[in-house]
Amino acid sequence: MTFQGEQIASDRTRLILQLCLIVAMTMAAYFPALNAGFIWDDDRYVTNNPLLTAPDGLRRIWFSLDSPSQYFPLTYTSFRIERALWGLRPFGYHLTNLLLHIANALLVWRLLARLNVPGALLAAGIFALHPVQVESVAWITERKNLLMGFFFLLALIAWIAFVDERTRQRRRFYTLALVFYGLALFSKATACTLPAALVLILWLQKKPFNRERSRLVHSFCWGC
Repeated sequence: MTFQGEQIASDRTRLILQLCLIVAMTMAAYFPALNAGFIWDDDRYVTNNPLLTAPDGLRRIWFSLDSPSQYFPLTYTSFRIERALWGLRPFGYHLTNLLLHIANALLVWRLLARLNVPGALLAAGIFALHPVQVESVAWITERKNLLMGFFFLLALIAWIAFVDERTRQRRRFYTLALVFYGLALFSKATACTLPAALVLILWLQKKPFNRERSRLVHSFCWGC
């Protein structure tokens, strides 16, 4: 192996270790939440929600307004699946929230790295461990924030790949961005801010916001 190859392998190993450190620190920080129970609105969303156990519950989640709050069909679907897996044992729900949060932290790093933002790893670590995240991670009902954030970040990463002229089969990434955007909206409606984020990415990358790109961004606005 050449010196350059050894350096690349060393850098890759260092990056993997740093990402593993973020994962480990996040798990350690939120470990107490795994032993928590149901609180506040968890009764409306999970424990006393008939849509999670009714035979026609899945249909009603997606094609009716019977949900106890706003229209979050993907969030309620995740709760329905978990209700079938571990009933009313809160550990599984908290574990899912924690794993989603860890995934989001790694996606934050990936997004910033693709944008060549200095300190992407540090930003991901702050995102993972900042106290403002506690409510979304430790409160089962706030699954909607985590799911929305997960697909929102994936949509942004797919968009970056699409606008990169070096990307092969770029159209596929545009389609992926649209799909992820739809899933984010089905998780929580505040994902409707994504079109503005797409324009911001073009600005950060100093790419022209021409008529073609305006038309492509406008396609996302149908979900708003």
